[in-house]
Amino acid sequence: MAIYLVIYSIFFLFSTFNVFVSGRRKSVILFLMGILGLTMIVFAGIRWETGTDWPQYHYYYKTIEQRIWGLSGMEIGYEVLVRTVKALTNTDETPFLFFCASFIVFFTYTSLYKLSPFPLFSLFLLISYSVVGSGFGVRQDLSIALTFFSIIFITERSPFKFFATVLTAALIHNSAVMFLPAYFLYTFKWNTVKVVVVLIGVIFCVLMSERLIITLGPLISAHKTEHYMEMGLIAVRADNPYVALLKGLSGRFLFLMICIGFVNYKSDGNSHYNGIFNIYITGIIMYIIFTPINLVFSRLARPYDICQILIIPMAYSLANRTQKIIIISIIVAFSFFKFYTTLSGSEDGSLIPYRTIFDS
Repeated sequence: MAIYLVIYSIFFLFSTFNVFVSGRRKSVILFLMGILGLTMIVFAGIRWETGTDWPQYHYYYKTIEQRIWGLSGMEIGYEVLVRTVKALTNTDETPFLFFCASFIVFFTYTSLYKLSPFPLFSLFLLISYSVVGSGFGVRQDLSIALTFFSIIFITERSPFKFFATVLTAALIHNSAVMFLPAYFLYTFKWNTVKVVVVLIGVIFCVLMSERLIITLGPLISAHKTEHYMEMGLIAVRADNPYVALLKGLSGRFLFLMICIGFVNYKSDGNSHYNGIFNIYITGIIMYIIFTPINLVFSRLARPYDICQILIIPMAYSLANRTQKIIIISIIVAFSFFKFYTTLSGSEDGSLIPYRTIFDS
């Protein structure tokens, strides 16, 4: 666990420098982001037998030549990436791991540099929110890097670029299509009537969630849908799925309470903040709808959930001095707790111990 704590500490120190010292000096921020990006690329690139679903993806990479084009069991975009990198390198998957990490870092860091008032603070939140999404990721994390990048085109109101980017992401992981409504959500304005309608819709969707999963399950993985449904039904009988839901909502509602006070849909409000808030709260709604069946389906909300690393620094930038102290205290405490519990829950070998190609 020590190596993760060292990297986490570096992100924390850079984040503190960004918030309290450097402000918005772009040259300094860009340099420090470059250091963090290279660190994550190397950290993720040299790993071995470490990361989510390692055995499945390792086997897929080893046997890709024996699989039929378009019927490999993965999305066609991901299949093309694997076949291309392996054909060019003709080695084990270390070059592919470096490619994935570079892909995630480039699109995520570029997005944060353009969209976040405190990019290093956002990166600290990202590694707290998801060690995997910071560079270890596979299909969905590659896809989320692109959907996150597409937010730039949402803010620029460039529909062609946005839809092209999201549909490209969907070729890597089907769940990206769930992000298509984000373009329209950005300009959405909440009022009492709309809140009531959404609440009724959420209740209806929760009651019909099993049917929704049958329909939307292929967006996670077409060949796993029935398996996940069976897992979900077993989980319903064996345990209360709403316990997992409440645990997941605790942090989301904490952040929501911090951010909602800065929403203002009047003419003098911050339209950019309102738009990112709309996208983020949509993720919470989706999480409520899909989690009761099985936690794995909460993945459908991940393209929206990642917006928390934007909305929190934006809320901080709009806060007064007292509010800033409260926000930073709550966020740092919760982020450390989230990071530690994530690693503690990974002692099954997915993240801990951290192994490298030199250990294989």
